Amino acid sequence: MSADLLAMSTLEFSVWAAALSLLSLAALFFSFRNLARARVIEDTPTSRIRSAHQGYVELNGEAAAMKGEPIITPLTHSPCCWFRFKIERKGEKGWRTVRQGGSEGLFLLKDESGECIVDPDGADVTPSEKSVWYGSNSLPQTGPATGGLDYNSSTPLFGLQLNIRSYRMGSHYRYTEETIYPGDPLYAIGLFKSIGEANWLAMRQDMVRERLRQWKQDRAGLLARFDRDGNGEIDMDEWESARRKAEREVASEQIQEDQQSLHTLSQPDSNRPFLISSSAEFVLVKHYRRFAFGFIAGFFLLGGVSTWMLATRFAA
Repeated sequence: MSADLLAMSTLEFSVWAAALSLLSLAALFFSFRNLARARVIEDTPTSRIRSAHQGYVELNGEAAAMKGEPIITPLTHSPCCWFRFKIERKGEKGWRTVRQGGSEGLFLLKDESGECIVDPDGADVTPSEKSVWYGSNSLPQTGPATGGLDYNSSTPLFGLQLNIRSYRMGSHYRYTEETIYPGDPLYAIGLFKSIGEANWLAMRQDMVRERLRQWKQDRAGLLARFDRDGNGEIDMDEWESARRKAEREVASEQIQEDQQSLHTLSQPDSNRPFLISSSAEFVLVKHYRRFAFGFIAGFFLLGGVSTWMLATRFAA
């Protein structure tokens, strides 16, 4: 191996040494990042929604869907609170991602004292369930099963339930779907704000935009409700009618909350982590510490190899 190292050109050696050094530094960065997240979770006390202070807080409760149009998973078409999906195609060089995405819709975190609107944008989300299955079409014709010889349902890993279907010849596509369902236990840590009557109008407009976004995803339903002239398109007047309808629905659904404070949890402005998880707090801490120790090991391994390469090269 030393002979091969000495036989490398200066350019080839420099590329390898630089790559190993950068990977070593990246491993060190991620080890500290994961340790910091574990420490934040341990050091932040759990608050109740009703009595939580304004700012960075930790909440524990269960997930719940908001009123109005449901959030639907794109692959299994199941109602949920949050989803993330990926479709991959098998090629000569392995699996290649052809489509992926995640939900941006708001949902609720409820505890015994109240409820909080969660905006998952920018969050590091740990789902309650992850399903992986295979098929021969770009979109799945069937969903993942929960039993049978072709499926391997593992025990929960870090609180995540895995449902994995074994690969079959001729299956050119792999589908992955991660979800949080209503009623799932939910842990979250992020920026907590209470919105009083003075700020309720701005919040209502955000909810109206979210409602309109959900309607646009169901084009057939949108046309059936608001395409008055039947031309297959939504013109400006029809869209304005849809907007007014969304405003009335939001106002009607939230009339009780309109008279009191609303609570929201979103991404902090600082570098503090924004975490949403269906795993318990102690499971998350264990998860981040294991990752941190793994990255530390990678740092020493890669750093050791890089140091050996430099020492061998310059000693020759």
